[in-house]
Amino acid sequence: MGVNIQKFSLRVVKETGGRYDLNKTMDTPVDAVRILNEIVELDKRAEEIFVIITMDVRNSITGLFEVSVGSINSSIVTPREVFKKAILQNAVFIILAHNHPSGDVKPSSNDIEITKRLIEIGELIGIKVVDHLILGRNDIFLSMKREGII
Repeated sequence: MGVNIQKFSLRVVKETGGRYDLNKTMDTPVDAVRILNEIVELDKRAEEIFVIITMDVRNSITGLFEVSVGSINSSIVTPREVFKKAILQNAVFIILAHNHPSGDVKPSSNDIEITKRLIEIGELIGIKVVDHLILGRNDIFLSMKREGII
């Protein structure tokens, strides 16, 4: 008697790409903010966008993903969606980022809670969350790591 088995494969499909006059290595939060504003234009978006930057063992960028697009003051972020993208990129490190269209970069209690949860899950699966950046307008941002929140 035969058994019907489905065979699957997963692939990452590059949506767009281009050459940017930016550092490919993430040495400071300013480097990440520059990339996020240049490529995703987080500082200009009218709705909250949650993004991850995936990196390899040398802190070189391997990918940039929009994980969630929300409303003017929130976006729904699930660990499954964050880490599915990171795993597909073979990421060793990730930087979390989202914008606050209001311009106020102070993290909400929900921002802090989801960040801590993602850090815990990352530790379990071997992907380190390096920082969570909140971007406002005019290059104003907050680094949760630099502020001692995480």
